[in-house]
Amino acid sequence: MTTHCAAERVEYLIASHQHEFAAARQLVLTCYGQRGYDAPHANTRQGESTLLARIGNRVIGTVTVRSGSRVRLQAEAGFAEHVGELRRQGRRLVEYTRFAIDRAWAGRHDLAAELIRRALLLGRMALGATDCVIEVNPRHMRYYQRQFGFTVRGPERTCARVGAPARLLHLDMAVMPACVTQEPAAPPASFRTHTARISA
Repeated sequence: MTTHCAAERVEYLIASHQHEFAAARQLVLTCYGQRGYDAPHANTRQGESTLLARIGNRVIGTVTVRSGSRVRLQAEAGFAEHVGELRRQGRRLVEYTRFAIDRAWAGRHDLAAELIRRALLLGRMALGATDCVIEVNPRHMRYYQRQFGFTVRGPERTCARVGAPARLLHLDMAVMPACVTQEPAAPPASFRTHTARISA
């Protein structure tokens, strides 16, 4: 049984060292394996920034922000026509991928919501994105719609990377929802940012 100290604080940071990238990679592999999904390519590539949530030396959450201004988005493999429509409109795209939360910490510290909130801010403020896309399992779709205002693009399809059903969600980041721009009433953590690691 895992016990947690109420005083433990979550630190949010952008990975900049090999051991941080390795910890994020291991968490993704573990979490996807627990759900019976095929493991996606877990190494950070050019045009990506990996955001971590950490308590002490333990990484308990991660999400990767991928810039569509320099590289092809993963969502274009399964939803090319929908992403292509945004590109033709001259939109500056980012996507969020390799999202994983340690089961022992799921539901604590509003961890999932805070990771996504910070990832959205990173995409908008540091990368200058106008739009965000994300592929999610259909059973998680309503959470993103309710919590952050995502809308659905296209029908349900199979994500070949993980071998699971997926829906494409889209968020117009020109006017960010208040839940993203406003700090939590009681900030849960510190946030260390290595801007040198952000690739536009």
